[in-house]
Amino acid sequence: MEASRRSSSLIVCVVCAESVLIRVIMASSSKFWKDAFMWNEPLLDNWTEGNAGVSNPQNALHIMAAGSIMFVLLFEDTMYDTRVEEDAESSDWEGMGASMLPVFLGLDGLRAEDVLEMEFSSPQEASGFYNNYSRLKGFASRRGKTVRNTAGEIVRYTFVCNRQGFREKKWLEKVDRKREHKAVTRCGCLAEMRIKRKEGSGRWYVSRFVEEHNHELAYGKLVDYLRSHRKISEVEVAQLTTMRELGISIPKIYESFAAQLGGFNLVTFTKQDMYNEIRKQRGLQGGDVSAAVRYLEGLARMDGKMFWRYKLGSGQHLCNLFWSDGRCQEDYAIFGDVLAFDATYGRNKYNLPVVVFSGVNHHNQTCVFGTAMVSCESQESYIWVLRQFLECMQGKAPQSVITDGDPAMRIAIRTVFPDAHHRLCAWHLLRNSTANISDPRFTQMFRHCMLADMEIEEFEAYWESMVNECGVREVEWVKDLYTKKHAWATAYIRGRFFAGVRTTSRCESLHAKLGRFVESRYGVLEFVRNFQRCVDFLRDTEDELDFRSWYGTPVLQTEFVELEKSGWTMFTREMFLRYRDSLKRCVRVRICEFDDSDNPHAYTLQKYQRPEMNWKVYRDHISNRFSCSCMRMESFGIPCVHILSVCVRLDLVEIPESLVLRRWSKAAKLEIHNHCVEQHTADPSVTYRTRLGAFSQLCKRLGRVACMSDEDFKLYSNKLMSDALFLEIKYGLRPLTDNMTTANDCGVKDPIRVRTKGTGRMSQAGGSVPKTKRKCSTCGKLGHRRTRCPNGGAQPSPRNKQSLAGRNKRKRTKVPVVVPDNCPPENASQAGCDLWEQFSLADP
Repeated sequence: MEASRRSSSLIVCVVCAESVLIRVIMASSSKFWKDAFMWNEPLLDNWTEGNAGVSNPQNALHIMAAGSIMFVLLFEDTMYDTRVEEDAESSDWEGMGASMLPVFLGLDGLRAEDVLEMEFSSPQEASGFYNNYSRLKGFASRRGKTVRNTAGEIVRYTFVCNRQGFREKKWLEKVDRKREHKAVTRCGCLAEMRIKRKEGSGRWYVSRFVEEHNHELAYGKLVDYLRSHRKISEVEVAQLTTMRELGISIPKIYESFAAQLGGFNLVTFTKQDMYNEIRKQRGLQGGDVSAAVRYLEGLARMDGKMFWRYKLGSGQHLCNLFWSDGRCQEDYAIFGDVLAFDATYGRNKYNLPVVVFSGVNHHNQTCVFGTAMVSCESQESYIWVLRQFLECMQGKAPQSVITDGDPAMRIAIRTVFPDAHHRLCAWHLLRNSTANISDPRFTQMFRHCMLADMEIEEFEAYWESMVNECGVREVEWVKDLYTKKHAWATAYIRGRFFAGVRTTSRCESLHAKLGRFVESRYGVLEFVRNFQRCVDFLRDTEDELDFRSWYGTPVLQTEFVELEKSGWTMFTREMFLRYRDSLKRCVRVRICEFDDSDNPHAYTLQKYQRPEMNWKVYRDHISNRFSCSCMRMESFGIPCVHILSVCVRLDLVEIPESLVLRRWSKAAKLEIHNHCVEQHTADPSVTYRTRLGAFSQLCKRLGRVACMSDEDFKLYSNKLMSDALFLEIKYGLRPLTDNMTTANDCGVKDPIRVRTKGTGRMSQAGGSVPKTKRKCSTCGKLGHRRTRCPNGGAQPSPRNKQSLAGRNKRKRTKVPVVVPDNCPPENASQAGCDLWEQFSLADP
């Protein structure tokens, strides 16, 4: 830039002690002085190397001292060069000018006449000067009105005190306000600095400067809280974004910044500034849904199998969204014989129900096949979602589906998966029986009727005795329940493969785990991103279980050593434990008859001292296939006690391959791994984690040396930040703000907030619902409780006697203890899950 030709210019210089210039040592702990050198790096280099455009530096120095701070003033016939290039892309000047202009120190002695003689090369430079001046004086600055000429060019800028002007009366006199008024900060302060453009030179000179204020100025640490003096650097914004993507709350992130800087008083922004930055980032995304679509497109660049579809409703608002990545599709190809899905609520700010399609993998662990967000739980929505799911999975439909019995889900399953067997959740049925019948005896008998292993004739007889004993034959709910017996009674379901899943508790467990990654105030983009983090967490657990199944050998605990070793070789660790339990119990049954006259050979088994309980086991000695009348092998995929007893009788040293279901074996995913090796390609997620680990080590090595000095820290932080932004834009992880595509350009608008059956009271579209006032249980009047009733000694009214009796009866009612299906506990809600095996793998 051209050096200024004006006199009486004021700048800061750093001088050498033994040369023409004198080095100024600043021993202040204030953040202002600390940031001065960061803002003045170009000028600092200039002053170190030469005289920075000063025509006569020997006559230009006037050194003054103020406490522990030394500063230099340059007056009279001096020129200075800011050496700062104008940033054409910057439009937000509040707090930005300070990072683009050398800091003006020693402004306490600056007079209005001195300011009126100053010139600036750009309005940003003038904004930075006035902002630094306001910081020293104790007030905040902002840009005021601008004046344009006939050509539309701005020829005058005004920078004013932040308390200039007054608040409009319409905001003060508004009657239907829901929030408390903010404190009035506008008091009509007249302090300002006005600059005009010089014709010809293009420079800007100060045409008006008012330094008097009509309000009290801030002092000490209070200055740091003024709006124009708070700033978040790009590096801090990057850290904030990264921590937010990991689900860390804003207060915790603020504490992290304070720990890095050495105290809360050194943080140059507030928590509200962090919330504002997040809101600003959301605004730059051009619409929540559009940003989510761009994020999915970025994932598709790294995952060629990534699948997503969305449907628009009225007004081009998002109605439904479905997505599934390549790993989900590979898992479904192997474990997609059983599908469970349920809707969860309150996981996003639009109240859109989230439907997660899940199953069980070879470790009996929950795995995710796909996810959908729907605007309403209607038949049309579920049919659309299931059709997208079927398209994503190459037309492969599940054999069995478990839901909570929602009517819309039931109709959609019948439409899209006509050949799949639909099973109702046992836990929801028991809960409904308690709510509709309110008879503990009926609930207990119904539980046995639903879960016990019995023949169809036994089931019918037991059902008749139950409805007669409890007197519920004419209850409509009981009648409707009996018509659906093929969807819940073990007697009718036996022989259909459900992988041991009897309830949707796996879905509920997954929803509980999802709550650790998502929040109710998340939009579509944040939900999709954090849901993928939850799925990655589940997959990491699966990788750990793969290692546990591969590493080491078990301690043998049965008398059938060879069969136990064979089971460990074939099954994963979790399934081996179930296999070994069945092997331990095979001594409880004995073979009482054997018929080898025909193929298959027939074995008749009885339980010890229970001759009325017998089963038939058939073995094809040619193909070495087994089958049992209990049909547990067909239902659960694990050899039952009766088949293992026959194996012991035959002195087998290895479990037959026909008894090892591939989905429970260690080789369940072997084909996928072999395919990756044949194609000379690795799993993208594994490759990504490997690269990330290696690159993190390099960054740690760089960080150890780059943080040794403040100069290196800032230099390499800015380099890494710029490179990270470039790569994020390249892979679609960050929108390009210069060519931003808005929601209207994409034709997709954000979804409308909906009201669902799972929406809480505070999340309803119409606002919060007032609570129902409680009545006194003694007198039946409002306004007080029974403990403070004026008629406390009086007897309750007859109406209240009945209600009290009913309430006491309900207190004595025993609600059945219902536990999830036989799966390893993933959280507290799955405690006691092995009780389901009393009806599945144990002897009847």
